[in-house]
Amino acid sequence: GGKSTGPRTEEGRARIAAAQTTHGRLTKEARAEAKRRAQVGREIRAELKEIERWAMSEGLLDRDWKDQFKPSNQP
Repeated sequence: GGKSTGPRTEEGRARIAAAQTTHGRLTKEARAEAKRRAQVGREIRAELKEIERWAMSEGLLDRDWKDQFKPSNQP
């Protein structure tokens, strides 16, 4: 006999994929959802940065406002 050519039908491919999936972490859907969540996070951080710049330019926020939230043992 020769080497296996793998599943040839869509049903066969689905069966092999199901047999190889031990958890849902690496599925296409899970990766797509993780990418979507990461993009939403980037958009939120960009919007917050824009709001911060606006508040500083309007004099509503000091440039060193983050320093008041640093633990006292850090420089």
